Amino acid sequence: MRKGFVSAEFYAGHGSPPLAKLLRGGGRGGQLRLKLYLSLIWLSAKEPYDSSLPARSWAALLGLADHETRGVRRIQEAIRDLQDHNLISVRDRGGYPSVLTLQNENGQGEPYLPPSDVYSRLQSRNARPEQLRPHRYFRIPSALWTEGLIAQLGGPGIAMLLVLLCEQRGPGTDVWFSPQVAKQRFALAPSTRNAGLEQLRNLDLIDTRTKVTSEEGTYITFQRRRNVHRLTLR
Repeated sequence: MRKGFVSAEFYAGHGSPPLAKLLRGGGRGGQLRLKLYLSLIWLSAKEPYDSSLPARSWAALLGLADHETRGVRRIQEAIRDLQDHNLISVRDRGGYPSVLTLQNENGQGEPYLPPSDVYSRLQSRNARPEQLRPHRYFRIPSALWTEGLIAQLGGPGIAMLLVLLCEQRGPGTDVWFSPQVAKQRFALAPSTRNAGLEQLRNLDLIDTRTKVTSEEGTYITFQRRRNVHRLTLR
């Protein structure tokens, strides 16, 4: 997934990154939009980057109650919302499940291409850093689906999982950020960040401890104690 979906540091659009926009309004609608979009990316990994699963199958995959009835309606609403956010296009097939085609994670309505493919191709052409930047990416562990975590985590938990994956320097490395940086970079409310980290801790997906840190990464400057987080999900 492109880092610009999560972080304003890499987002080339206007306003908040798409992650924050999807969650805006709170409630189950925001978390369902996010879970459905991530699942589309997971299942639509090959060209033409689309999926035509019935709505009831999406509802079952995401652990929705009454997935044959009310869950279907919620999925249909989430599909319309993702289309309104320019994250997917929808092709109706008259009585058959609609074809959902991915669009670029930046929400600008651009065609989707896997960021790893685009980044590698640009690198081979000696592209400039500013050309590579929109395609910097991170990988989401398949365990999110294969271990049923997509259904167990709420919207805040999924959001903070993406934030930590986006920010870590490598698997198993510490992540920390000040409240001010978090607000500017991710546009997520403090309540969302706190609730999300708590959800991850409750499922033993992160280790959190206190550590002496510096805003500039050096012990010469002013130091303070902050919570640092390390993902245990592989």
